[in-house]
Amino acid sequence: MATSLNRDDIIDRLRELIAELRESNEVAGIRLVGGAALALRYFDRGTTQDLDSLHIQPGSDEAVAAASARVADRHGWAPEWLNFRVEQADALPTFGRQVEWETIFDQNGIAIEVASKEALLAMKLRANRPGRDTNDIRQLLRLCDVASLEAAEDLYEDYYPGDGLSDRAVGMVQRILDGGLPDYVPSPGPIDL
Repeated sequence: MATSLNRDDIIDRLRELIAELRESNEVAGIRLVGGAALALRYFDRGTTQDLDSLHIQPGSDEAVAAASARVADRHGWAPEWLNFRVEQADALPTFGRQVEWETIFDQNGIAIEVASKEALLAMKLRANRPGRDTNDIRQLLRLCDVASLEAAEDLYEDYYPGDGLSDRAVGMVQRILDGGLPDYVPSPGPIDL
């Protein structure tokens, strides 16, 4: 029941989720991070397995989870294609720089926001999963105009004060910088939810 969602799939399933929430007369403030946020707003990144969301405000996690489970059921997916595990993983910055959010949809009590590219870079640097995060970090370094290890460390410490980049993250960033950043990161285009 694993899912593999490209940008079009994410947009289509979010449309279905919005329709489910409207049918149930629910309000929901959904904030997305991770691969889905990157694919929706910042660059073409291939696929993601799920949509990482923060707790719903306003609205309820339970109502959104029930609506997303109905969407999943129609497609034969695991009900956690939209999940709230990111807050349990200690990935979200809480003590440093506030995460900025960009609204990509806001109608009739349902809003969807994605984290800023800077916050997503900090979170990807925290996760620093070889292979899985390497290209995302490469693209985000360019988008954030971060062209040195020191600048990457500074941005990371803005969001996670008192924490330094792990040795693995330092090595990953240095290898990316040594290989060169992309000249240009094309936008994935408008979002029509």
